[in-house]
Amino acid sequence: MNIQEFYNKNKTFLLIGLAAVLIVLLILLALPRERDLSNILTAQVRRGDLVIKVREIGELVAQNQATISAINDKQILYLAPEGSWVEPGDTLVIFESEKYRIYAEEAMSALKVAKAEYQRALNELEAQRRKEEAARKEYETLPQLAAKGYVVESEVEQARLKYLEMQAQTRSMESVVEAKKANVERAESNVKNQLRKLNQSVIVAPRAGIVVYANVGQGENARKIQVGMVPFEGMDLMYLPDVGSMLVNTEINEVDLNKVHIGQPVEIRLDAFPNVVFSGKVETIGTLAHRKINPATGKATSTKVFDLVVKVTEEDKRLKPGLSATVDIIVDSLKNVLYVPIEAVFTTKEGRTFVYLKEGNRIEKRLVDIGKSNDSYVEIVNGLNEKDVVLLNEPY
Repeated sequence: MNIQEFYNKNKTFLLIGLAAVLIVLLILLALPRERDLSNILTAQVRRGDLVIKVREIGELVAQNQATISAINDKQILYLAPEGSWVEPGDTLVIFESEKYRIYAEEAMSALKVAKAEYQRALNELEAQRRKEEAARKEYETLPQLAAKGYVVESEVEQARLKYLEMQAQTRSMESVVEAKKANVERAESNVKNQLRKLNQSVIVAPRAGIVVYANVGQGENARKIQVGMVPFEGMDLMYLPDVGSMLVNTEINEVDLNKVHIGQPVEIRLDAFPNVVFSGKVETIGTLAHRKINPATGKATSTKVFDLVVKVTEEDKRLKPGLSATVDIIVDSLKNVLYVPIEAVFTTKEGRTFVYLKEGNRIEKRLVDIGKSNDSYVEIVNGLNEKDVVLLNEPY
């Protein structure tokens, strides 16, 4: 029997055998497969209290602060170190004073000159008043003499005109005296001012606080004050913020707005002290939405946010204006609930939530009902038991 005859005779049996093999393979593929899951990240379903938080990023500012301004335009010789804590009466700024010693001496010299000119004007006025009085008496006696024929009428008229002229000169000199008196008053005021500036070469702290230097200039040209600078009078030099009135300015996403209300407790962490938690509460919530600004580009994004102010409810010398802060707003606290890491929950196209349940080396896709969540964990309402193990990423 040749090969062709054997094939034709056993063709039916060969086809049946192949079909059987295919059926066995399909059954094996359909059965749950055991896989090596040792390298897949997992988490255990836990039961306990779950705190629901809304996390935002903000910046510390002082609600109340003392402003230290330049009392003159003297050169700065000393500044209390920025960030240092000062008590009332501690030295904050020391100014150079030699210039004002010279100014004070010049002012006192000018005052002496003004007083001398004023006195000379007073003497001249007194002499002029005596002349006016003599002219008056002469004018008042001449009419009687004219009536008796001792003088002529022209002499009377001449005496009257002279008296009027003396009156005019007296009024003019009185104006000069008033001007000289005003000069003396201005010179006295200038002396007091220069002596004040000379004596006020030191500024001390009016209250306790942390030293924060003021900026000079704007934009890219802005820089902090420093020793050697010559400020103008009234210029801000530094601030002493009240650490008991610190605030965090931040924003709340519109999707979280309904979760937040005034008075809610807040946990505050500073980038400078990441392991320290400060307490606070929601102080104010903005009423108008605005687009969030991308800090990197400075341009508005499509995200809508509301301004939010958190009040720090404790005092600490580490709380300094300008520090970056992370605020966790406590919106709810769930007691004795099941929860898993938020990475363990996935969503179907239909919007159903599910997890990948791990049992030994087997994986089961299981639908679950979830409740509230924070940035790290989500509440499991139905579908899992305590100590079940779930995958933290897709297994395939």
